[in-house]
Amino acid sequence: MTLFNFSAGPAALPRPVRERLADALRSDARGTPSVAEISHRGPRFAAIADELITRLRSLSGVGEAHEILLLHGGANLQFAWLPMNLAAQGTAAYVLTGHWGEKALAEAKRVGRAEAVAGSAENGYVDLPTLGLLPADCAYLHYTGNETIHGVQYPAPPDVDVPLAADLSSEFLSRPYPYSDLGFAYAGAQKNLGIAGLTVVLVRRDLLDRIPEALPKYLDYRSWANSGSMYNTPCTLAWYVALEVLRWIERMGGLAVLGQRNSARAGRLYAAIDASDFWSNPVAQRCRSVMNVPFFPADERLTMPAVAAAEDAGLMGLKGHRALGGLRASLYNALDDDAVENLIDFLGEFERTRA
Repeated sequence: MTLFNFSAGPAALPRPVRERLADALRSDARGTPSVAEISHRGPRFAAIADELITRLRSLSGVGEAHEILLLHGGANLQFAWLPMNLAAQGTAAYVLTGHWGEKALAEAKRVGRAEAVAGSAENGYVDLPTLGLLPADCAYLHYTGNETIHGVQYPAPPDVDVPLAADLSSEFLSRPYPYSDLGFAYAGAQKNLGIAGLTVVLVRRDLLDRIPEALPKYLDYRSWANSGSMYNTPCTLAWYVALEVLRWIERMGGLAVLGQRNSARAGRLYAAIDASDFWSNPVAQRCRSVMNVPFFPADERLTMPAVAAAEDAGLMGLKGHRALGGLRASLYNALDDDAVENLIDFLGEFERTRA
């Protein structure tokens, strides 16, 4: 039986990348160090780092006006790291479209002035809110491009005249996107770019002038920009895997091809859910996520039986987040197309036998 991994993260890796990773870690008779054992200062890893940055620039379309930083700590660290660096002299504004926006705002409030200027909590985070007035001293407007839990996605960045800061963790490099229009963006690698342990940050160079001099050096983005993201030892294995994923994306045809593919298969899944009298998705169609599809049975008592039956059918990782419940299918780049068709068949069969 073929297994399909719908996990929200760490997510599936492309099969060719898994094979390359196995080769890269395999021992040989001479005991040659693997890619996870080499010095990050040596020429072998330097070549990996240089190609990784070059391919990130090419795929994202950001030029030399932006620094690309390869950091530790995931999105959770960026929730505080970002306002510490870029909002020391102003107020950070936040749009809340789900769980992760709430967490980002809460952390920003711990380190400086921050406020919500729009939110859709009152309707259960099923639509995009209307943007309110920005603070007069607005440092940036933060939004979550794709809410992994609630399944709400911005079709395009908000249109404002202040720097945009975006949490793009669960949609980074899943479709063409105007990354160069953003002042700041961050994304954990464990969704579409590889394995946990790496966070990509795009930051406009002129914004680095805002950083207060009193920050600890480790928490100063300039330390990472000036050191090629090697202020301390990087997660070398995560960098290597990210490079292999970027190579795979380009072999697949790039972001335009992946974006069309991702949109089409998400559309098929939404169509099956909408046609059902048993399964439902409450998110407004104009902002339904292409990456994360939450859905619910008509009787919530059937949620866990559905998750168990799905696992028996080889459909793994469909349990919804504890903050929302239900089920959730994460349709990241590496997921096989057959996975969606098998899920649609399963949903129909479960409804037929259990509704």
